[in-house]
Amino acid sequence: MSGPVAGMPKADRQSVEQFIDAAPEDVFSAWIRPDMLEKWWGPDGFKTRVLEINAVEGGRFVFEMTAPDGSSCNMTGRYRTINPPGLLVFEVIDHCNIGLPDHVQPQLLPSRVTVRITPYGTAARVSVTHALLGPGYEWLALTSWTSVLARLEASCGPRG
Repeated sequence: MSGPVAGMPKADRQSVEQFIDAAPEDVFSAWIRPDMLEKWWGPDGFKTRVLEINAVEGGRFVFEMTAPDGSSCNMTGRYRTINPPGLLVFEVIDHCNIGLPDHVQPQLLPSRVTVRITPYGTAARVSVTHALLGPGYEWLALTSWTSVLARLEASCGPRG
């Protein structure tokens, strides 16, 4: 079974779930290995290059995000909790605010992403909650994470 489940909005957060036909360990690895991250990270049309990643609690990451129009910026953050294969929490410090729709204000303050990966039969259920979002950014987070999780699914599964 694969595909999105639902987005659940709250005042300052968005949650999205996706079933992925891959082992939870493989899905978790895709979140912390540069070679795998570069295959799926970012909304549709964006390319990502991992400039720095230290996937330990307190470790930093820097991703260069390039939009379809060729403009780019860095997204930076810190890992807060790493508990393979089921839990990853990170703080996004600098958001890549390029290519935003006119009605979305840039996210200027840090936000927190919680990723839960649980077994679901032979597949994995991936739940992402993006919290501490600014006004108007919730819609973009929902849209982006839905796209990103679909790319993650294409990168990790289906497995044979």
